Amino acid sequence: MKYRNIFILITVYSIVLLIVEWQTSQNFVRQFLTDIGQHEIVGYAVNTSLSVFLLWATALLFMVSLSCVDKKNTQQYWFFISQIIMFVYLGCDERFLIHENVGRLLGRNDAYLLLGLGLLEVGLLVWLGNLSEKTQLARKFLYTAALLFAIMVVIDAKFPSKMVLRLSLEELTKLWADICLFLFAWEIMQQQILNKIKRI
Repeated sequence: MKYRNIFILITVYSIVLLIVEWQTSQNFVRQFLTDIGQHEIVGYAVNTSLSVFLLWATALLFMVSLSCVDKKNTQQYWFFISQIIMFVYLGCDERFLIHENVGRLLGRNDAYLLLGLGLLEVGLLVWLGNLSEKTQLARKFLYTAALLFAIMVVIDAKFPSKMVLRLSLEELTKLWADICLFLFAWEIMQQQILNKIKRI
C-alpha cells in the first residue's frame, strides 16, 4: 500500500499512548494530549509551535529538493539528506527540549550544545552545499539566519537569565532565523524544480 509506513508510524504512536494511559492515568497522559487552547491564556506556546513548524517544513522542502536531484550528483544527494536529518532533528529538539536536557545532564550550558549543532551545519554547508551555485537571494537568507542564530546563542549563553526582554529577544531571534532558513530551503527547492524541468 502506498502510505503503509505512515499508517505503521501512527499505529505505533497510538498504541504507545494507549499503553501509557493504561499503565498510569488519564491525568498523566493528558500532558501529551492536552489542547494548547485549554491553557490559562490563548496563544500558549505559540512561538514554539511556529518554530517547530518552520523547522519541520524546512526539512520537507529539502525532501522535495531531494526528489529533483540528478542521480549522478551524489554530493547534492548527500547535502539534501544531511539537511533533512538536521532540520527534522532541530524540530524535535525544539519540541522536546533535547539540548536543554542534555546540558542539564552534563552540567553544561546548553547554549554551547546548540552552538555545536550550528557549527556542524556550517561544516555541512561548506563541505556539501555548493553555496556558490545557490541563488543570491538563497545565500542572503542563509547568511541572515546564521547571524540571527549567533545573536540567539550569545543572548542564551551570556545575558542574565532574569534580564528584561532577554527571553523575548532570544526566542524572536530564533524564530526569525527559522524563517530565513525556511526561505533558504524554499529558494533551493525552486531552483531544483527548474533544473529538473530543464532536464526533461
